[in-house]
Amino acid sequence: MIQLPINFIKTIKSVHKEKGDLWLHDFHRLIVECEDRWQLQILQPFDLSYNFVAPANRLDGTELVVKLVIPGKEFQAEVEALSLFDGRGMVKMLDVDLEKGILILERLYPGNTLATLDNDVEKTYIAANIAKKLWTHVPKSAYIPKISEREEQFWKIYNKHPNGFGPFSKEDLYHAVNTFSLLNRKKEKLFLLHGDFHHYNILNDGNNSWTAIDPKGLIGEREYDIIQFLLNNLQDENVLEVIDKRINIFVEVLKLNKERILLWGYAHAVLATCWSVEDNGQYNQAFLNSVKVFKDLHSEYFGKCNECLLDK
Repeated sequence: MIQLPINFIKTIKSVHKEKGDLWLHDFHRLIVECEDRWQLQILQPFDLSYNFVAPANRLDGTELVVKLVIPGKEFQAEVEALSLFDGRGMVKMLDVDLEKGILILERLYPGNTLATLDNDVEKTYIAANIAKKLWTHVPKSAYIPKISEREEQFWKIYNKHPNGFGPFSKEDLYHAVNTFSLLNRKKEKLFLLHGDFHHYNILNDGNNSWTAIDPKGLIGEREYDIIQFLLNNLQDENVLEVIDKRINIFVEVLKLNKERILLWGYAHAVLATCWSVEDNGQYNQAFLNSVKVFKDLHSEYFGKCNECLLDK
């Protein structure tokens, strides 16, 4: 019998409340149903965060991955994104049950994440070339969220915490949410994006070939989709130099707007830190440090940004 890690159980209960309790209560029944329905055996899971993900073996020897989630809009968006990417730089979806929150995916080998590589320049070039495959025209979609919805979430955080939130003062939040709003008002061409594009959502699928996994699905600017990558897998030293070099590679390969990357980076780093505080009362110090990095890089390359308040 599969034993769920205590931290995973706590996360499910914290994020999903009563729905999480019900899902956990029915978890083993759901495992049995999956094994019977698809004629497979589900093995011990990978490291778990917000969803259950585990390797599985079919009776015919085929190896798969089973992902079990609490059904909702985010799951519907993920399924729609997987369908639209259709294996183009993205793991292939083999089957799905939207109502029960079941995904059957191809298994990637050897499956190590991009974070396991030592050379940061190499990692960034790999990511840039995957992004080039992924990003496509904006689809007609019932479920994939728009970047404007993230702005609405940001304003709710600001309005809910009149004296500041987490490590940020009210002025910090105001500057960041206004920058986010400014970028949305002056948005450029929109694309279907991954929505959570970073080192740990890029896996090796053999022969130095790499594939993305776990799309959230998002409609927005390409510049926004690389921010999560910029924030992840950072060491304590030379953060400004590392982020700057990563940005230059993305600009080179994908012909992106460098100033908009820096502004999105600043605003999203604040938003991502707030999300962490909301989820577990803590925040990633690297995310927080990157707020100043994006501001400093913007000042270095473009001077003060009066309209987005970065000079305040």
